[in-house]
Amino acid sequence: MFFWSSLGGVAVGAAVVLARKAHPPQTPPLDYQRIPFDCRRASLWTEQYVSKESDNNFSVQDKYVLQLTPFKIWSVLETGGDRVGEKPEGTTIYHVTHLRYAGKADGEGYPDEGRLQDRFYGTIAIAGAEGTPSPRNYVTRGGILEIRKCLVGGASNGVETGEVHRSAAPILNYRFEYSAR
Repeated sequence: MFFWSSLGGVAVGAAVVLARKAHPPQTPPLDYQRIPFDCRRASLWTEQYVSKESDNNFSVQDKYVLQLTPFKIWSVLETGGDRVGEKPEGTTIYHVTHLRYAGKADGEGYPDEGRLQDRFYGTIAIAGAEGTPSPRNYVTRGGILEIRKCLVGGASNGVETGEVHRSAAPILNYRFEYSAR
């Protein structure tokens, strides 16, 4: 009798473990926001993360400055704009300036100006926790910034190079800037 009761307890325990593994905790969906049409510049800051350089640990935060350009990527699959009755508008290409602010490992000592990491042209998207990218020209807190690098020049068209730059940490905050009219 003892044998059968202990065997039943093992079966119940195994069923509980399998039930927990069958439903992993879901991460909340990201709240994407479209970069406004009249936005001329956007600044995005990543969360702080630890970087190791020359056997020293630094607390690092990246800033991405996105400046609107007249260049666009066009797709033959585009049927219309975001609003009903609009013509296709293409995907906006931004001039990206990547800055890095590094301080001590305890998070103190950030300089007023970041160190320039790179400058390039690209289209903007955000990757969620599951790795699926958002539509282009959308941003959100908590996602990884994905910038698909582009070549521009000559006409108002751009061409993606196939190279993708990803932020080292999730987006902490962002700000849109508008030009005075």
